[in-house]
Amino acid sequence: MGKALGWLNSDIAVILVNTYSLSYVWSASQIFTYNMSVNNSTVIKSILPNSQQTLAPEFGPILISLIVTKMGTAIMLDSTGNVYILLPSPPGSYSDTSTKSVSSFLPCIGGSFSSNYDIQPCSLCLQGFTTFGLTGQSSCMPCTDGAFCPLGSAFGNISSSSPLLTNLNPASAYPLSPKSTRFDNILMENMFVINRSPPKNCVAVSPFFWSSMIIAIGAVIIILMIVLKYAISDPRGKRTHDKLQRFFKQTDMIGDGELWVGGIVSFAIIFLCTCGYVFGGTYYQRYPIENRQSAVAFDCAGTLSNAQFSSGLMSIMVPPNDDELRIFELLDAQIFTLHIDFVNTLYACTDVTLTQIKDKSLPLTLLSCTNDNGSLSLAVLLPSHGITLQFLFVGINTIGGVRISLAGPSAEEENTSLEAQYNLVELTFAQTLSLNGCVLTEQPSLTMQLTKVINRTSPLHENDEKILSAFWLPYISADVNQIFADESEYIYATSSNTIISLSTSETAFYVLNTQKPIVDDAELVFTDFLFTITCIEMFALIFLIFKLLVLPLSKRIALCFGCRANLEKSFTTSNDALEMRFNQF
Repeated sequence: MGKALGWLNSDIAVILVNTYSLSYVWSASQIFTYNMSVNNSTVIKSILPNSQQTLAPEFGPILISLIVTKMGTAIMLDSTGNVYILLPSPPGSYSDTSTKSVSSFLPCIGGSFSSNYDIQPCSLCLQGFTTFGLTGQSSCMPCTDGAFCPLGSAFGNISSSSPLLTNLNPASAYPLSPKSTRFDNILMENMFVINRSPPKNCVAVSPFFWSSMIIAIGAVIIILMIVLKYAISDPRGKRTHDKLQRFFKQTDMIGDGELWVGGIVSFAIIFLCTCGYVFGGTYYQRYPIENRQSAVAFDCAGTLSNAQFSSGLMSIMVPPNDDELRIFELLDAQIFTLHIDFVNTLYACTDVTLTQIKDKSLPLTLLSCTNDNGSLSLAVLLPSHGITLQFLFVGINTIGGVRISLAGPSAEEENTSLEAQYNLVELTFAQTLSLNGCVLTEQPSLTMQLTKVINRTSPLHENDEKILSAFWLPYISADVNQIFADESEYIYATSSNTIISLSTSETAFYVLNTQKPIVDDAELVFTDFLFTITCIEMFALIFLIFKLLVLPLSKRIALCFGCRANLEKSFTTSNDALEMRFNQF
């Protein structure tokens, strides 16, 4: 409830407020400063005590009276009869209430300003404004273009693309298995389907397209053969026809050397089968997925890979397989180095103290500490993977952002008895925490969760070694809206120190990714053999349909037009040959 009211000027009201419990027990005394001229409403401008103005130890916490003079001086009376005089401070400073019974003046911290002669604390520079590392400023200046300039920026020349604000993630999205994991389906799709989607050269690399071109050329040759036999009376035309007929009969794979037309089609079959062999060989070599040195033939998109994938979560309570045990041991033995960068702050190395929290606070020695260009960078060697750390910053300086990094060395081992190769991936992780228009709170609490990620790659050949690679995947679970405060929230800050807590722990599960080949050597040979038979029998079926349906239908149509005599003579030779082939079926 309000106990006293005073006015600094016609717009600024000062009110002493005491808070009591339901049983009328005193809880807190605060002095609120209201700006009464903003949009015809009451806006809280400052609260005393605050992080800049803490009450002197000699002055009791229970305030019972407040008087504001015409000169803007505030006189406070506590419950024990002590009097404290709060003198107005000139621009660029604030009234220090932490000692004695009369306030003194201290310069505004970097990233804040005071433009009036009054008793209020310094105000933070708005987003996009700064003091460029200077203290005791009466106004803020615009930051440079593209600078990281949140609320209360002490510096205005830190680039938003600075490495101190860059995230690093050791993980990437694990690949998905292709739509089809059967090699025979993949082979047939890439041999007989013309993909019209981009890129535009898909038609040009399609085996089916070029096989169709060969058949089209064969159709031209068939027309030429008919012309040589029936339209040219010169004996040389007859001899040329006979030579071509003998040649194509020798290449006939469909009619066993009896159909010269089958010899023409056989060239398309040979080309298509050859393309299938080349495709299968290059596809087979694309394993594991990391092997991208050579492309798959006739793959216009360049995305085919002889690999299928699976991924799942496993409980750490389930014992790993014998060949996986060593990679878990390497993960547990990896040494972590923690790097923390406090961006856009005036804190120095002498202002920070690091402790490990167990049942008591244990001091930890920093590996390094650098203070350069408005950023404070710390490095510490973690004694264990699960740990609770506390960073104590003495002073009321602001912090614009925090970048937490974790690093660990790589390791490689080979076990011939288990036919396994173990690769511990170097850990390089970094996550930046910041929020536009906000400043880091006084006591943020951060939690870093560590998850094991294990990639198991099966061998392509039976006698090869399996590969197990692993790395730690950190994740910082912190809501930036909870650990950063805007200007309206910052006025409630009361501590003269900043305490940052960071806890690291391992999750109760790990990620197991597996990679296996879609096709091995034996399946590749067998599938290519079946593909060859399929191509031959497919064209033989086309000829059979031609003999059973097309020829009789054409013959009947010709009879209807009165051309029976001529057509019977022209179809005799080809019909007899097809009947012999049909009898073989």
